[in-house]
Amino acid sequence: MAIVKMKRLRLLGLRADREQLLRPLQSLGCAEISEPAIDLSGPEWSALAKPEGSGLAKAKEQSQQLESALEILAKYAPSRDGLLSARPTLTEKQLFDDSVYASGLSAAWQITDAERALAVCQAEQAKLQTQKASLEPWSPLDVPLETEGSATAAILFGAVPSKVEFSAVEGAVGQATELAQLFPAGSDQDLRYFLLVCHNSALSDCTEAMRPFGFSRVTLRSWKGTAADNIRLLDNQIAAQERQMAEHKQHIVSMGGKRDLLRQCADRAAQEIGREENKARLIDTDEAFLLEGWLPADKESALSKLLGGFACAWETAEPAPEEYPEVPVKLKNNLITRSMNTITEMYSLPAYDGIDPNPLMAPFFILFFGMIMADMGYGLLMIIASAVVLMKKKPKNPNFMEMVLWCGISTVLWGAASGGFFGDMIPQLISMINPESTFEMPSLFTALDNIVEIMIGSLVLGVIQVFTGMAISVWKKAKDGEFIDALFNEISWWIILAGLAMFLCTMMLAGVPAVLGTVGKVMLAAGFLMLAVGGTREAKGFGKFTSFIGIIYNGVTGFFSDILSYIRLMALMVSGSVIASVFNTLGATTGVVPVFFIISLLGNVLNMALSLLGAYVHDLRLQCLEFFGRFYQEGGKPYQPLNIDTQYVDIIKEEN
Repeated sequence: MAIVKMKRLRLLGLRADREQLLRPLQSLGCAEISEPAIDLSGPEWSALAKPEGSGLAKAKEQSQQLESALEILAKYAPSRDGLLSARPTLTEKQLFDDSVYASGLSAAWQITDAERALAVCQAEQAKLQTQKASLEPWSPLDVPLETEGSATAAILFGAVPSKVEFSAVEGAVGQATELAQLFPAGSDQDLRYFLLVCHNSALSDCTEAMRPFGFSRVTLRSWKGTAADNIRLLDNQIAAQERQMAEHKQHIVSMGGKRDLLRQCADRAAQEIGREENKARLIDTDEAFLLEGWLPADKESALSKLLGGFACAWETAEPAPEEYPEVPVKLKNNLITRSMNTITEMYSLPAYDGIDPNPLMAPFFILFFGMIMADMGYGLLMIIASAVVLMKKKPKNPNFMEMVLWCGISTVLWGAASGGFFGDMIPQLISMINPESTFEMPSLFTALDNIVEIMIGSLVLGVIQVFTGMAISVWKKAKDGEFIDALFNEISWWIILAGLAMFLCTMMLAGVPAVLGTVGKVMLAAGFLMLAVGGTREAKGFGKFTSFIGIIYNGVTGFFSDILSYIRLMALMVSGSVIASVFNTLGATTGVVPVFFIISLLGNVLNMALSLLGAYVHDLRLQCLEFFGRFYQEGGKPYQPLNIDTQYVDIIKEEN
């Protein structure tokens, strides 16, 4: 429950051992390889070079091939894996089996080749369909399409817009000459087709007569025989393409049994890419290589055992303070607090010399989430859903679902305290069955009857969290030797607030000794004096006064606005309870139990979705703004070691 202590790692090994060393180092999964701080462009480093990148290019090509094959299978042979299906398990030896990898790559090539052949057939079929579509309007004509005119007669294939009536064109040609005849063909969406036969001397008169109708010539010289003959030929060719396409599709479908193999090999390719990318950060000479990076201090013994089998020199060292921004951050948490990594990583990891916020945030986040939801039914659904996913799916990163599980438990407890089970569903249902019933869910309080008490409780929780953040800030500043800043910035406000509380007690409560009020006044004066001294240390002249006023104003408004932000806990709890009750009441007014269940179910589903969103967003806001703002030092670099990180399979440790 802290930030893992890191050490800088430097290793000098034989270049001949480089590949043999990186593989077990990846299996160990504890060393983050970084770029050495060496400018290779300088002449003094001319003997040094980066490893060549052909291995990375090859690994990426293989990965792309495997992923493409999986995408093709997903299209033509969809997986029947259930949503909650667990991933297969393999040993590292099985994952890195070269013969299996070669088999997977061969299967991937077969699938992609079949898909490319299918694409060729589809393109050819589209071409044939286009040709057929262009010939179909001419099918009524029993005339060879290659027919040409003679010394005395002209033959012309033409078209006019489809909106033009054929009789109008025929009439215009008839008026222009008696030495011509039009033979109608078919039409499509755009054009109306026909054949013109005329004497050569009348050709110009015919074309001039048809010009006002939008006449255009159609060239069909590439075809031999009638349109109907060519259409039959095209139909045969299209059918042949269909058969080939069916064969290619069937071949792809038959490869569906290779899906697990392809997934395994895709994970293998991903590990090759990771290792090659890390290898690119090394520096080579002709005989040796240099590795620099970071190592968790508790993994040093495991690394020492691994490197004992290689001829290499290595050392670890504590990072200097000026190196802290470069040190990767790894959080060490327990079963409860690790679920908060979802929030911390989304916001920003803490600086290496900062504080792990997860153990401090977890109680508040889980408590506030449950308070906002405050319904046993909703909480049970959250618990069941998260437990099913964790047990059946077994996600590699369970942090989010574990957070849902803990928040679900908190929601059930708050729901039990407030008597909420899908709102007031049970009392409404019993009242429908027995109108004389006065049954109420047992509870310590209810959201609608105890709004003032819930509001006060929300503010008290806000005070506790804000004071916790201030206490952490004081501890951190004292640890860093900044006790004076803590004294003037946080402790002074504690004294002021404690004095104000004592003074108000003597004013509002009977029987309180007057000396308590006197002590309170002294503490108030002392606190404001500390603020005046601390806030005006660097100001001069009239600036001391304005600085003091500014500190008081900003401090008071900032503190109380932060506390008032926690009223949202009450507001969201009450709104969720009201919405659920409204839908339950709406269903109960029908007087029909099945209809009641339908309306109540739909309403509670909607309310639960809104409540989940509101609880997460507003709870997150309280943690990130009101709490983290008091002490959190962000900006940490995520720890990214060279390791085995799989997507499709889970790796199990082999027994020694």
